[in-house]
Amino acid sequence: FGLLGHACGMIEDSPVGMEIHVAAIPFFPEAKGFARMGLVPGGTQRNREFRLNMIEQAYEKGDDMWNILFDPQTSGGLLISVPAREAEVLLQNLHRNGIKDAAIIGEVVGEPKGRITIRE
Repeated sequence: FGLLGHACGMIEDSPVGMEIHVAAIPFFPEAKGFARMGLVPGGTQRNREFRLNMIEQAYEKGDDMWNILFDPQTSGGLLISVPAREAEVLLQNLHRNGIKDAAIIGEVVGEPKGRITIRE
């Protein structure tokens, strides 16, 4: 499903939305180059077509970033949602326990319901 596919699944048919900040997402540096060359799995486009109707695009990044965000190759990644007041403590604990790539990449919002807004 990729990052955006999983995020969509979290808020689908719910009374909340989500904002994701692309600049905060950790990913392998090589990913941009591979996406630019079109080296993405076939499932990427299917994921994009299936979930794009739930995405509000608040910036223009081009297909390379969309290919990364919808890339179905998730191996060990974890997308979780916790109350905002607990997020920083959780992040510090994850870092302290060796999960250095853990990051706060967005937040749950009231509007637009059932949609994800992608921001820089």
